[in-house]
Amino acid sequence: MSAAVGTPDLSRVPAAQWLEARRRHAAIRALAETPERTRGDAEATAAVLGIDISFVYKLLARYEADPRVTSMLPRRRGRRDGDLVLAAEVDEVIQAAIDEMFLTRQRPRVSDLVTEIRRRCWTLGLPRPSRKTVQKRIDQRAPREVLARREGRKAARDRFAPATGSLDAPWPLSLIQIDHTLVDVMAVDSVTRQPIQRPWLTIAIDVHSRCVAGFHLTLEAPSATSVALCLAHAALPKAGWLMARDIAGAWPVEGVPERLHLDNGKEFHSEALRRGCEQYGIAVDYRPVRTPHYGGHIERLIGTMMGKVHLLPGTTFSSVREKGDYDPEKTAAMTLEEIERWLGHAIVGVYHRDLHRGIGVPPLAAWERGLAGDGVQEGRGTPVTVIDQRRFLIDFLPFERRLVRREGVFLHSISYWSDVLHTWVGEREKMLVRYDPRDLSRVYLLGPDGQYYDLTYSDLSRPPISVWEHRLALKRLREDGKAQVDEEAIFRTIETMRGIADQASAATKTARRQRARQPRNEATSAMPASGVGSVAKLKPLPADRRVFANVEEWT
Repeated sequence: MSAAVGTPDLSRVPAAQWLEARRRHAAIRALAETPERTRGDAEATAAVLGIDISFVYKLLARYEADPRVTSMLPRRRGRRDGDLVLAAEVDEVIQAAIDEMFLTRQRPRVSDLVTEIRRRCWTLGLPRPSRKTVQKRIDQRAPREVLARREGRKAARDRFAPATGSLDAPWPLSLIQIDHTLVDVMAVDSVTRQPIQRPWLTIAIDVHSRCVAGFHLTLEAPSATSVALCLAHAALPKAGWLMARDIAGAWPVEGVPERLHLDNGKEFHSEALRRGCEQYGIAVDYRPVRTPHYGGHIERLIGTMMGKVHLLPGTTFSSVREKGDYDPEKTAAMTLEEIERWLGHAIVGVYHRDLHRGIGVPPLAAWERGLAGDGVQEGRGTPVTVIDQRRFLIDFLPFERRLVRREGVFLHSISYWSDVLHTWVGEREKMLVRYDPRDLSRVYLLGPDGQYYDLTYSDLSRPPISVWEHRLALKRLREDGKAQVDEEAIFRTIETMRGIADQASAATKTARRQRARQPRNEATSAMPASGVGSVAKLKPLPADRRVFANVEEWT
């Protein structure tokens, strides 16, 4: 028996040939199923089909090897498409040149390869092949092999490796993905309206509903703090946050997620994040190395949001080709706070309410259906809410361990105090102190009773500063050759730097960035007070906004 022939593309088979194949198939099948068939049976079949008896036996052999209708289709004589007729010596030259020159990380063009092959053939006195012939030889190579040798194994894996595994998210908050991106728009200074830089966006998506769970916008590069603030925004109620920014509409996504899915950036491996997740029973999965499809949901969300951002003044677009001669710095017009508010409107008023092609319904509808159920699948019910909103964020902030001394607690060369410290002065064990890098005017000490206590500057006349201002001050002191770094020197240096920044902000981006890092006046405290410690001089917030507005201080 002859080997079965591969199935042709049925959409390309002419109708007449298909009808003839079906007619032949019926007749040959009847002949093949005839018990003890004779030559007379074959002659009768030949008469029905109008062909020679020798061809009947050929069709019978085809049927026995492959009893499908396609085996009865007419077959072309001569060379089939893709067959190449070429002298063995020329073919050897082509294959050698492909291996030695084309399949390299230098990635030469096909035209360069053709030129080299023709040169080699001329040297050897062989016929020079056409570009079409060379291209066919390239096309015969496995695409994965070509990409791996020209662009590397990672590129080949990303394009051709099977997307095995799945992200199981059967209900809302069962899986949250978080990632960062540089926003494709230039932010401006809030005073001079001069360009500063592109801000960073850390954003979280609920994989089940595709809702945006939360986000954090900042001028600083991604860090453990960015992750903490984004996670807090995702888990805590957003009514106060929306009200503070005058954003109409509902953003009902809130609650403790069951599982986080993160990439392998160092900010996702911080001890603060790990311990915070353990504290609240949040499982953490890291994207397997070299498996970009595992982050598909968050990457598509980022792409969607950046597509919307391209409508803003000062957009940098996603590529040089898109940008053309458009100058984002000349057209930039929005501050960091305005970009944040715009993103809030884009999420609440547009993205959540628009049809999501991946799930067939708007994300907001998918969220509500996932909680309540739809008669086919049972809903998960009310998510696990965060009882102590203040503590939730504190539990994810970076921390250090410090001794309690008579002078207080020293962190970042700054003295902190609260009357409650009298209880622990002289303790030999260092105590855990957490801080918000955006505002060092208050830190949070974890007492032996498991409660966080607010510690403020020992000198309450000191202004709120950010950790980034603090680092710049230390750098300047070192450059000035100051061997001793003390609190007075730090604050005096920061005051000098702020004065310089205010005077130069219209001229330099660096000065504008420095001023943008200063804690905002209305947020002298990064967190609502616990009621313990020296906090009387800190400006209070309205009672209905005290918890969330401070927790979600973005810059």
